[in-house]
Amino acid sequence: MKDLVIITNNPKIKEKFEELKIDFVDNLSDVYSKSRDLVHQDWKLMSHPLAGSVKPAQNPYRSIILAPTKKLDFYSLNTIENAIQKLNQFKKNHKKREYSQKIKEDYQVIDLTLINSALKN
Repeated sequence: MKDLVIITNNPKIKEKFEELKIDFVDNLSDVYSKSRDLVHQDWKLMSHPLAGSVKPAQNPYRSIILAPTKKLDFYSLNTIENAIQKLNQFKKNHKKREYSQKIKEDYQVIDLTLINSALKN
């Protein structure tokens, strides 16, 4: 597990997984673009960028687990590109929402739960 990296904008992930390499970014779009950049640098997705039942533009928090590999993983590349396309589509079709701190914390917990589950597998 020490070779894994988690790209996230979720402060709860940063708190919970201090022993793992965490790349903390500013926003949801950065999580996806940084993950895509790593895939192009021979990393593969270990968690799905669209995991969970919440649409990508609804939950402002996302974490993606990646692991190093020896060559470009085309499945990961296709998956992250499709996720970015979906995110952009949702952002275009839905106005940006402002959430209360309580709702933000709820979304952080959802993301944390998904990452906990992915790390157990």
